[in-house]
Amino acid sequence: MCLSLGMAAPCAAFDPADVPTDYRGTFVSCMAKGEVDPVSALDYAEQWLISDLGGEAYGFYCLAIATFQTGEPVRAAELLEGLAEHPAVRDTPDAVLFYRLAGDFFDGGGAPERAFRVLSKALDRARFDPSLWIDRALIRASLGDFEGTIADLDLALALDPDNVDALVFRGSGYLAVRDYDRAADDALQALLLEPFSLTALWLRAQVALAEGDRQLAIADLERITARDDGMLAERAREALRVLKNADQKSTLE
Repeated sequence: MCLSLGMAAPCAAFDPADVPTDYRGTFVSCMAKGEVDPVSALDYAEQWLISDLGGEAYGFYCLAIATFQTGEPVRAAELLEGLAEHPAVRDTPDAVLFYRLAGDFFDGGGAPERAFRVLSKALDRARFDPSLWIDRALIRASLGDFEGTIADLDLALALDPDNVDALVFRGSGYLAVRDYDRAADDALQALLLEPFSLTALWLRAQVALAEGDRQLAIADLERITARDDGMLAERAREALRVLKNADQKSTLE
């Protein structure tokens, strides 16, 4: 998705170059204030909205982003959902962007059910965007709806069959419902498309462990640690330690 709560700034929707000249300067100033002093930006946006300057949609957008930057992602999401339904926005492509960003904010703010709802609204308008199906699938997974996750990823892959992320996410969904054959197929297909995909290697390692193939699991975990220094590599190293400790215990017994 476009944003997680820990990131410094959300993805942009309105391009300042596309904002009418009558309030472009006000919009740029408001957004700039949000980067250094979100509280000041909130006041600036509120003053804009009660003035007769015009450009209400742009003012609401700045208000929503400043609200997010002050640590209120759910309230920011509510503002963006309302903005997507504003008369000046609802019949434009920006409506989908705002629903999507609202979904991201709801998710980051711990409200996945509301994220699902606004992403469903986005999909009502953009059903042929595979990334939106992926976004909603991830929300469904966080809610424990793995059958729904798989269904959404089926649609994403129907639109974009070579999407490695969608294959890995669907494989993870199959793994969650213990359909190991399909999970392994998705991991393999992802690796055929992207041989050094760390997430696909991780998925295949998890499937291998579930099926009792420790040799393949260890090989894939070692491939991850050889190619990555991030969080996934740390998880792989921990998994390797557990496996090796189990082997040592078995040998001693």
